[in-house]
Amino acid sequence: MRPGPIIALCGLAVAGAALNGCATLSEEQCVVGDWYGIGQGDGAQGRSHARLEEHIEACQRHGVTPDHLLYEQGRQQGLLSYCTPQSGFRVGRHGSGYDGVCPADLESDFLAGYSDGRLVHAVQSTYNEALNEEHRYLQRARDIEGQIRNEEAALGGPDLTDEQRRTIRGRIRQLRDDRERALDYARDAQWRMRDVERELYALRARFAAYYGSW
Repeated sequence: MRPGPIIALCGLAVAGAALNGCATLSEEQCVVGDWYGIGQGDGAQGRSHARLEEHIEACQRHGVTPDHLLYEQGRQQGLLSYCTPQSGFRVGRHGSGYDGVCPADLESDFLAGYSDGRLVHAVQSTYNEALNEEHRYLQRARDIEGQIRNEEAALGGPDLTDEQRRTIRGRIRQLRDDRERALDYARDAQWRMRDVERELYALRARFAAYYGSW
């Protein structure tokens, strides 16, 4: 087994508070004050203690001060579910970072899973890049095909001079070359995708016993 930083982002549920900054808690959450539960949830997401400062700022506008002790007790409990090899693998595979929050006795196992997850993420990213490239060049080939049809239609104009016809035929030849070049690039991307798919298959087989299917 093996392994990097969790970037703390504001929750989608508080998107409406964007004009007032990034409120981490609603008024109801502040007033109810389940600080152990809030801390536990943050710990389970790999949040550092600095997250509490954001909660303090969010609750100040409602006249509420978080209970630091209960929050930290909950966060430490939540970290027990976060700081595992399986969690590290999931975090790494999703391309997220690690904020150095795990206790010393759990960190090495977490980082082992994180390293494996980062390896999968890198291979998956390579596949996605090749896939996007394939789509881009296939679309380019389709666009050129449309231009070729337009030029061929123009070639049928009854009032064209011989010079104009030669010019149009030259454009058609160039467009056909461009189309074939785009298709070649798309085929290259497809071959890369096949190679990467084999890598992903090997990684699935290699890590299945540790992390299950993914």
